[in-house]
Amino acid sequence: MISRILGYSAVTSGPTLADKFLFIKYFAQNILGPIFLTMPIITATVIAADSFSGEKERRTAESLLTSPASNMELLIGKILASLIPAVLLTVAVFVIYAAITNYMTISEFSTAIFPNGMWYAMLANSPFLALTTIGMVVLISSRVKDIKEAQQISSVLVLPILIVPFVSVFNIAKVDTAFLLYMMAFLICCSIALLFLAIRLFNREGFISS
Repeated sequence: MISRILGYSAVTSGPTLADKFLFIKYFAQNILGPIFLTMPIITATVIAADSFSGEKERRTAESLLTSPASNMELLIGKILASLIPAVLLTVAVFVIYAAITNYMTISEFSTAIFPNGMWYAMLANSPFLALTTIGMVVLISSRVKDIKEAQQISSVLVLPILIVPFVSVFNIAKVDTAFLLYMMAFLICCSIALLFLAIRLFNREGFISS
């Protein structure tokens, strides 16, 4: 099936079966894999943009902010409400993606690509991608007037992750398990910093009057 897509047949010269498998493996891991990492960002952005802006539109902000919950409890509740569905959806998408890819490669090459180290590393990055995104979106949505404005500003957050496939294609850096682990360490630092910043800058009275 893959040989037909690539335009080769048994009677024409061209790449060997091993070459084709290496190409498919590279494409699945280094191109499509990072693109699928936009899933936790997109999902988290949509949900988190509603975290505070939606309260203003529904006119429930006053009753929410006069509750006995502390700023930290309020923000953590909002973050978890966005983080959990984003991570669950990302895991489901990655499992389906792996299953379809393995079906194709097993049918053609009698071997599977996933799961492997890069696949696990991409999955391990997804919670921290979502958490970093949510931290930024919560800061944005607590200061804008409606959901649409929060989503428009937050939509730029998906752009940095789209650089990763081009980094691999143009050989700027080697996108492998080590690269993804370094990225995860960076995202962990970002998510912690954003959480503390959100708690520090959050102001109930300012939120209601904005």
